[in-house]
Amino acid sequence: MGIAARAAVALCAMGATAALAADAALPLLELMAHNVRESNYRGIFTYEQGQKLSSARIVHAVVDGVEHERLQDLDGAGREFLRMEHPLDCRHAGHRLLMEGPDALALANNPGLGQFYAFEMDGGERIASREGRRLRISPRDPYRYGMTLVLDADSSLLLKAETTDGAGRVLERFQFVQLEVGVPIPESDVFTPGQGARVDASHASPDAAQVAPFDWSVSWLPAGFAESARERRQDAAGQPVETRMFTDGLAVFTVFVERQPDPSVSRPGQAVQGATIAYVTPRPPEGLVTVVGEIPPETARLVANAVSFAAP
Repeated sequence: MGIAARAAVALCAMGATAALAADAALPLLELMAHNVRESNYRGIFTYEQGQKLSSARIVHAVVDGVEHERLQDLDGAGREFLRMEHPLDCRHAGHRLLMEGPDALALANNPGLGQFYAFEMDGGERIASREGRRLRISPRDPYRYGMTLVLDADSSLLLKAETTDGAGRVLERFQFVQLEVGVPIPESDVFTPGQGARVDASHASPDAAQVAPFDWSVSWLPAGFAESARERRQDAAGQPVETRMFTDGLAVFTVFVERQPDPSVSRPGQAVQGATIAYVTPRPPEGLVTVVGEIPPETARLVANAVSFAAP
């Protein structure tokens, strides 16, 4: 982050102390988002979501300026995900490390993030035999969750992350239990699939040109959120779906609009697992609106109800 961006953070944050904290914290987050893509590392982490606890192994390597990543579940069926041949200059808005990392592009383009979150450096914590720096992030409004991050003191990689609600309860927890950074990664560790199901996430986007756009808008968003990506596709049943992703640089949610009404959904409903909400509301005759993301349920409801369709 440049000097001008850091100065803008300080000017926009509420209060001199908060401004200094944000000015110090945002470069750390940006460095974390940068290093997680451009470093070699491998390790084992746990992910706790509500009452569910799972573990996984990750291997990440950069070969000739291209990212290669292998993520393998260590529980259940041992599913495996491969992300291959991903150029470092190809940025995905909202891309986050293991569902928790911030979006460096959004951080750089949102120098007023201190208006919506308070940042506090809060000492150190030892995770996976590595020394880390603890960063507490508290929302300034009820429309987003808080976070506590522990960043590796040497590499700024994320060692631990907790997502908390307004009462301070931990909704999700990610934590490395073993981590090696800057080590040589054998090609067989990232190029050879294992026993689990293989998914190449680098080619998951469908051909949006095959689906005609349809006209809808969102009249209300929490302050600080902006659209970062959109996509048109067909679902498994061949029905058109349009998605738009919104982020404030830390939190991300996606709005799904299905053109055809779903007769099985007759009234609004929601499903919550950990910090993730899926809020669904029917909008006959236009279709179905679903909001999915790591935001409070009331925020998801307000966003879904703010979706409006152009008159036919």
